[in-house]
Amino acid sequence: MSKLTQRAMAQAISQLLQTRTLDKITIKDITDACGLTRNTFYYHFHDVYDLLRWLFEEKTREITERYEAQDDWEGGLEETLHYLYDHRDMFLHIYESISDDLLLRFINEVMYQHAEVIVRKYTRDKKYSERAIWITATFYMDAAVGDVFQWISSGMNRTPEHLAQVYNTLFHGTVQALLDSAEKAAKVK
Repeated sequence: MSKLTQRAMAQAISQLLQTRTLDKITIKDITDACGLTRNTFYYHFHDVYDLLRWLFEEKTREITERYEAQDDWEGGLEETLHYLYDHRDMFLHIYESISDDLLLRFINEVMYQHAEVIVRKYTRDKKYSERAIWITATFYMDAAVGDVFQWISSGMNRTPEHLAQVYNTLFHGTVQALLDSAEKAAKVK
């Protein structure tokens, strides 16, 4: 029952974010939208930001588990971009509100997960240090996050397929060379 209650509140905040910025949504708005009490809300979450954090963590886990099991990082990246695009009003309202750091953490987490899966795929035949893998995955995460934030701030005017194709092309063409450089950089003291 607990997961169902959390999901109901997550659905409520998602719907509310379609029409308002995050800083204009109250706990009362959320509990009224899903027919729950304030006590129930506080049993599960500390505040509105905690609920949003939970929603993002659940979505990250869901996408990562599904595509990692299938070894389909390209599909995972495209689904993530579609999730952002399909919920663009919500993400634009979060972006416009006082708490874009939650959005940044969500996008960082999802993009790092995808980048690490890609990088590890390229390290199966060669031995690279964990530090080199982390450096490489972080490099790609930072590049993707910057572009995704640019995409969001410009109103998401490109399609998720276009962005996924660009990222996938860049990843395929540069991972091995970046891993080799990262391995050298990892040894620098």
